[in-house]
Amino acid sequence: MRPTLKTRWWSFAASLVGLALAGCASTKMTSEWRDANVAGAVLKGQQVLVVCQSRDHSLRRICEDQWKMRLQRTGVAGIQSYAVPQLPADGMAGNEEIRSAAVRAGAFAVASVQLSPDDLAVVNPAPQVGIGVGGGSGGYRNGGFSAGGLGLSFPIGWPTAAQGMTCSVAMLDAASGAVFWSGSATAPPSGAQAGQVAELTQLMIDALLRAGLLQ
Repeated sequence: MRPTLKTRWWSFAASLVGLALAGCASTKMTSEWRDANVAGAVLKGQQVLVVCQSRDHSLRRICEDQWKMRLQRTGVAGIQSYAVPQLPADGMAGNEEIRSAAVRAGAFAVASVQLSPDDLAVVNPAPQVGIGVGGGSGGYRNGGFSAGGLGLSFPIGWPTAAQGMTCSVAMLDAASGAVFWSGSATAPPSGAQAGQVAELTQLMIDALLRAGLLQ
């Protein structure tokens, strides 16, 4: 059977989606900076206040939990900002407010993390059933109705959307507020935001290890 115009169109659309995903198929660093005057392994054995800022409250807590868990594996004690009294519930605090909280918590440094959705959104269309003319009796079949040889159809299910995520991190000295390391990264489109946060967090921890700030 020769493919219909609609079938060829959806095949073309699927190919475009595949190309888009192939072009951004991995979580990766996009930029990184380190203060060369800061001593190596400066974070070893220290406490770090983790402040994740996101409009999604659940993502903020997931992010801070991920940082605490992964910092602990390197011998650093992470402190979630959502557990610190007097900080805003959404983590949207000013620099002085964050530094003051870090001092109260006994933290040596602050990991200031910004999470935001990426501009690229990939939409996977629902399966489609085409319109055709043929013999046979009427009835319901394959998501559509037919009568007198004329078949009318409609989508089966609902379209799904996936969106990428960007992450920017600044490591600050709690006493002076000076930034001694910063980095940015992107995660490819996915419907699992918690997984994106986990991958981005591990990527940042790995970058800090390569920079010699963790051991």
